[in-house]
Amino acid sequence: MASAKIIQLPQADLKSNEKVLVTQPYIPPLDKYMHFVEQAFDNKWLTNGGPLLKELTNRLKDYLGVKHLLIVNNGTSALQLAYKLKDLSGKTALTTPFTFPATSTALEWQNVNIRLADIDRDSWNLSASNCKTQIQKGNVDAIVPVNIFGAPCDLEAFDELGKKYDIPIIYDSAQALLSKYKGKSIFDYGDIHCVSFHATKLFHCIEGGALIFKNKEDLQRAESLINFGISEGGIVKEAGINAKMSELHAAMGLCVLDDLDFLVENRQKSVERYHSELSDCVELQTTSYDSYTPPMYMPVKFENEQELLRVNEQLNLHGYSARRYFYPANNKYIDEKRLNDLATNNQITDSILCLPLMHGLQYKHIKNIAKLISF
Repeated sequence: MASAKIIQLPQADLKSNEKVLVTQPYIPPLDKYMHFVEQAFDNKWLTNGGPLLKELTNRLKDYLGVKHLLIVNNGTSALQLAYKLKDLSGKTALTTPFTFPATSTALEWQNVNIRLADIDRDSWNLSASNCKTQIQKGNVDAIVPVNIFGAPCDLEAFDELGKKYDIPIIYDSAQALLSKYKGKSIFDYGDIHCVSFHATKLFHCIEGGALIFKNKEDLQRAESLINFGISEGGIVKEAGINAKMSELHAAMGLCVLDDLDFLVENRQKSVERYHSELSDCVELQTTSYDSYTPPMYMPVKFENEQELLRVNEQLNLHGYSARRYFYPANNKYIDEKRLNDLATNNQITDSILCLPLMHGLQYKHIKNIAKLISF
């Protein structure tokens, strides 16, 4: 295979050993983090619902405007707990083929049968209308939509399906902590939302996650499940796991939460610059309803996979790292007999690429990336 022609950029912005990654975690000042760590050490309380975790929980509830929030050790545990809470073992859940593997592997871990429905052409989210078609074929006990790249699904449509067919709607909102739908928080919809506080997210605790519940009963049961199933009086009523967050992870969360508005503003400017530079040469993720997508990722869609591969090669040659989220993550669960049911997914998900986006990304790099894409 012939080597790619290297496009000449107007300025040599990267040193020979330098690379702009697809993302980087926000690292707060070390002395600020150590201030909280010292509190944990002084308290001699490192885990099991310590003061820092309680402070983080209360501050997040206020920040997000939610009542029933439970912080856990990671987003995958949040998904497993949600599926457990809705007693889905041995039952069938509808979800999307276009998502990070944890959405479906957590279902498999909970012994839930997985059925895939197609995605929407513009938002790349699970299609509510396609889910309705699948439900009408029978044997669907829950829907697990994913707010992909933080863009909200059509939440009202999924709520209507949940009510009409009396099935729970469990959202994988790992990427959507700050997302809005028709001017409201996404957490006003559905039965449970599972979010991730992984280091790659806008808000992070190094590792962590949370569940946000519609009702208090699910919260109370989940509080027992994350502590081995132990309830009041030390009685184990059902098998649980250890999914508690430590004080040292909560300390990082408190640091990042202090700076979150600033981080969002900074990254939002980068997203707007990308949109201005790229709107004529790639497709951008859109929704047909009023929504807000936080600046978590910078996904773009190319005309086809060949064009994506060409651009990705040029980006790598010039020191820019992009990533094919989420490809081919869910192929394991695609039933060959149902390929026709996933026509939109099959047409577009092999041509989506996420471009570098992080706090402090310089405008010159965005312009260089745009030049490499539009060449």
